[in-house]
Amino acid sequence: MSFLKLKKPLNGLKELRDFDPGLSDLAALLIGAKPVLYTDFSAAGWPYIKELCGALKLRYLLPEAVYGRAGFKAAPKSGKRMLLIGKTPKVLKEAAESWNRSPTDPAWGRLLGYPDCCVKAYIDWRAVAHKTDLVNFTFARTVKKERLHFGLNNVFNYFSRLTGEPADMADFARIRAANKDLGISTLQVISWHPCAYDCGRSVKLAGEIFAFLLEHLPERAAELKSRLAKPVLFRDKYEYLLLNGREKNSKVYYLGIARPEGLLPEEIKRRIAAGNVLCAGKGRVAVFSGARPLYEITSAKPFSLLNFTAAQK
Repeated sequence: MSFLKLKKPLNGLKELRDFDPGLSDLAALLIGAKPVLYTDFSAAGWPYIKELCGALKLRYLLPEAVYGRAGFKAAPKSGKRMLLIGKTPKVLKEAAESWNRSPTDPAWGRLLGYPDCCVKAYIDWRAVAHKTDLVNFTFARTVKKERLHFGLNNVFNYFSRLTGEPADMADFARIRAANKDLGISTLQVISWHPCAYDCGRSVKLAGEIFAFLLEHLPERAAELKSRLAKPVLFRDKYEYLLLNGREKNSKVYYLGIARPEGLLPEEIKRRIAAGNVLCAGKGRVAVFSGARPLYEITSAKPFSLLNFTAAQK
């Protein structure tokens, strides 16, 4: 289990685990950005959760005691149980009573404290999820595309994006295996999917959650910023590439390829790694060494350049 040492004790706790519950969710709950969170847990993880809730004066409730495994959030194959955590019995009771709601029921997302606009957008996406990944859907809804707040980077957040189909799950397994030392499922500042990458409400909450992490877990905050505040050449759900560099005037000036790794073909990665300047259009990527053209990569599937950055206007 991965534990992170706190900069200073938090109600007697000297370290936190970065999952079950996730730090993003926990931070949002503690600062009041979320009224309740839910997580799965194993029998071995229960002592930690019980100690955590006791120290932070949090309440918890097992929703399966109310609805069994009827809720869409149940994970019967994992052998884990589900848990709701909140500050008051009232919000826990409301969440438990809503346990059997569909993921496309807006009431569930609102109970978790997600912005209304993001809840609505996620539900709209579900209608086209079979043909459009959520990242592409979200970027298409984004008006101010020049600089995207790194706290809204959900490229590595596959929760609620998985279809459960065999091919999809196989690719997800490949992504996790390629980045097993990074734990990509925890590489996020906000735990929900934003309605757009310029969603004002999500940007504000991302800033508050990140400030909490920066105060209590500065090393973890620095790692999140390092991983998330990078230009991403994105083609599809598992096909992307991060660049160590910065975007200026629709071009990325970079020193190399960064991690986490995506599943773009090796030949595309090799060509991009050979250059240090890149620009992307819908069906093409041009790679340069300085001003000298090196490669033009064409693609039937559109490329997008997502400029996630900590440098905001």
